[in-house]
Amino acid sequence: MVAQSHIRLEKDQNYHNQICLSCIAGCYGCRWKRYRRSKDPSSIREKIFAGIATLSFMFSTFWLYYWIIADNDAYDFNRFIATGTHSYFDWYSLFYALTIVMVVYTGVLVAFAVSHLVIGLQLHLHWSHKCLVIVNIAGCVASAIVLSQMWPSSYRLLVISFHMTGPFLQITAVVVVTGIGWLVCSSFFRISNAAVKYSIMTVYAILVLFTYLSPLLMYAPCLKSSSTPPRPTIIAHKGAPQLAPENTHVSFETSLNYNISGLESDVHISLDGQLFLLHDYTFEFTSNIASVFPDRVREPASNFTWEEIQTLDVGSWFLERDPFNNVRRLSPEQRELYRQQKVMLLNDLLQLAVVNDKSVVFDLKPPHEGNPYAENYVNYTITEILEHKDLKAYKLWWLVNQESDVSYVRSITDDLLITAEGRWDVSTLNRVHITNINAEYSEVSDSDIRQYSSSNITSNIYQVGKEWMYSLFWCEGATSVTSSACQTLSTVQSPHSFVKPGGYLALWITVDIISAAAIVAFFFLHRNKYGPQTRRKSDKELLFGAKKPSPQESEGDSPVRTPQEILNAADATQKDSLHDNEVVGFQLQ
Repeated sequence: MVAQSHIRLEKDQNYHNQICLSCIAGCYGCRWKRYRRSKDPSSIREKIFAGIATLSFMFSTFWLYYWIIADNDAYDFNRFIATGTHSYFDWYSLFYALTIVMVVYTGVLVAFAVSHLVIGLQLHLHWSHKCLVIVNIAGCVASAIVLSQMWPSSYRLLVISFHMTGPFLQITAVVVVTGIGWLVCSSFFRISNAAVKYSIMTVYAILVLFTYLSPLLMYAPCLKSSSTPPRPTIIAHKGAPQLAPENTHVSFETSLNYNISGLESDVHISLDGQLFLLHDYTFEFTSNIASVFPDRVREPASNFTWEEIQTLDVGSWFLERDPFNNVRRLSPEQRELYRQQKVMLLNDLLQLAVVNDKSVVFDLKPPHEGNPYAENYVNYTITEILEHKDLKAYKLWWLVNQESDVSYVRSITDDLLITAEGRWDVSTLNRVHITNINAEYSEVSDSDIRQYSSSNITSNIYQVGKEWMYSLFWCEGATSVTSSACQTLSTVQSPHSFVKPGGYLALWITVDIISAAAIVAFFFLHRNKYGPQTRRKSDKELLFGAKKPSPQESEGDSPVRTPQEILNAADATQKDSLHDNEVVGFQLQ
């Protein structure tokens, strides 16, 4: 009798190993022990923190997407920070890795919170998790503010990316809102307040409808059914800087192996009038100036004579820093060749372009005030360039920033292809007879590029380093792109797209129909589980206990009991339960 009562009590209280349940409650709220868990309703405070954890996960996911897209400018991002700190470090990879960690961490917390809701456990987020998710949100907000001031063009890049990733993100959003439908349908039948549950269902219905119809608001040029524009040509930015030290002979010569149409660089003037190639304003990050001229590390490059500049090694830094993680692929001969690189003259670049029939694009940097050519550096540069009689006019781009520059340059020579720098109106370009523009991806929109194309104005977009960006500007009709990754873009033979233009409509409709069917199925499943009939049956079983029906009940002749008989039966059940507990307690003693 005693043993049977003890066994029945263990069976009723379900004393068996619950490893999965312990992990869920333990990892989420440190409630590893069974007695610490509860199925009582969660407090408002815990529900709020569950929402904060979800918000933290959403912020982290956004930043993960941001860093994936910003990989196009990763090196420039590191160089920008290095300019302020005077020390180079791969900050981009660090932030990228931290973001991945936070996405996984907050995603697991959200999964545990959803598991609590599905199982019916009381929410209880541990204080350490609460602190971390709040710190994560604060870090995400602070990062957004800082980057908006330091690197505003990256947000334009984010918007541009949606033109390529929009179809994929829409399908992902449909999957997410469909999964949320399970919780919404469950809450609809479990919440007793009619106003609350109908409000939740209305908001959810609006969200679902917007997600289903969002492709109508989407601009995805690579999904258009019209014919694809001509393939944009590639202009090598600083040569092939991902494969060799930038702005060196070996870098430009390497870029010639990748079917490029032009060479691009920044030009400075030395104290003795030599035009040389350098991207930055100092030699700090791309030379060994710290060992040759330790007191002049941060001095403007235009304050050096050509003889001094020639003493600098501008190749070894690439081997030591390995900014693109490809030095290990270099042979010993290549490494030695890189160590021998010196600063390159503009004259050498022009000669290389003439021999290989390539265009030349360069941005002339104004010299420092102490330079003797500070007042007439434009005249001087044009005179030096015109000495190359073999260089055709349309092969040399001269960048101008305003209308006054156009008339000034034309007063000197007509042998240059005057190119508008940045975004210019079509009417202005037609008025000053300019047929070529050179703009950063953040300066022009897709509509600008289409207008340029329809007005027979060629457009060059910089800096394009990823295949998806190259595909996007290809579909939008850009004439050419400037890239530091010519070795990558040269392999793209057709625009990349999530799906074929004709197939996205069918995929969009199919996914929406499957999602709608799943949500309807969730609704009816939860109605059968939490509906009124199910609740009445559960209440009876909770009060009287499940029992085998008598023969009369099986035949449909169920005896009718009075309210007093029901209460007497409940009291008898309670007394039996107390008696069993006393017996078990006695045995334990």
